[in-house]
Amino acid sequence: MHTGSTRRPVVSTEHPGWADEVGGAAAGRPVSVAFDPIGGKPAESLLDLLTPGGKLVSYGQIAQEPISVHASTLLLKSLTLRGKNIGRWLSEVSAERRASDVAAAKLIAPALKDQFEVASTYGLGGLADAVGHAVRPGKVGTVLVRPW
Repeated sequence: MHTGSTRRPVVSTEHPGWADEVGGAAAGRPVSVAFDPIGGKPAESLLDLLTPGGKLVSYGQIAQEPISVHASTLLLKSLTLRGKNIGRWLSEVSAERRASDVAAAKLIAPALKDQFEVASTYGLGGLADAVGHAVRPGKVGTVLVRPW
């Protein structure tokens, strides 16, 4: 987890005690938004951490099992579960917003590179290989595609 005056904390659910890390990072403030790249059980656990009126944004499908949530979990705390994917982002967001999002990601990513294991890096010429690697059963780590 990285913390600091200009960085937002990142917590990985693969580590034991991750929920306590979230509480520590929040420092008593309510957790109103969580981002879920996994789905399944981790997403369910994230819902438990949200404050009333909170939102879980799920953008990944790594888990084999579905996100199973009892209606009372959403209703009692007025939670929102929202799905996003790159295809919808490309078609729903203006070119200016996409450029702004990409610029922000380029600033954030280098500061967080030690948080995630990299499986392999490909250039744009190897995009098909990168996609094949990303969906390979048993893959560990993130598959990166660099623009050069």
